[in-house]
Amino acid sequence: MAQTALLVSEQRFKQWTQVDANLKTEDITPFIIQSQDIYIQDTLGTKFYNHLKNQIIAGTLSNDEKDLLNDYIGPCLMQYALYLMLPGIKYKIVDKGVVSGSSEETSTTSLEELKYLREGALDTAQFYNKRLTQFLVENPGLFASYESPGSKGMLPNRQNPYSAGLVIPRPYGSGLKTNLNCDCYDGCSNCGYTNIN
Repeated sequence: MAQTALLVSEQRFKQWTQVDANLKTEDITPFIIQSQDIYIQDTLGTKFYNHLKNQIIAGTLSNDEKDLLNDYIGPCLMQYALYLMLPGIKYKIVDKGVVSGSSEETSTTSLEELKYLREGALDTAQFYNKRLTQFLVENPGLFASYESPGSKGMLPNRQNPYSAGLVIPRPYGSGLKTNLNCDCYDGCSNCGYTNIN
């Protein structure tokens, strides 16, 4: 079986999240792998993502790559892994079907509470993902595999990772006409706004 590289260790995951230290490694690892495949690969692009995994396996990470993993990728990855893991902690698939776990010393979590916890983990993950994306975009040339992603696999997603179900249009009635791709309203040379009063 091929060796799988984790971009963050299970031990660091336990230290940096509210996950209990007694949780088994085999309960954590699948969610780290899923999170890095789904979310981190999307941000980095397949070429750079595979490059980092190969460097981890070979033990040949550069200092810049180590810093990127520790300061940017790790915090983001851990929160996405927690987001994916929360339902798996509450619900287990066993030979008898899907069961909800509980113990004598704890009370069960409601579905609403679980949704609230997942939402908090997702918000934190998206914050760290935006931070990671900004770092990569603001430091061109630092990582060649990111800058020249190739044509195979996923391209780096440089868009804002925050997602929301509510879209609020810009206020055109305020006397300014702005470019929808720009976030400013006043005196911006990027959007070429025009005062229509």
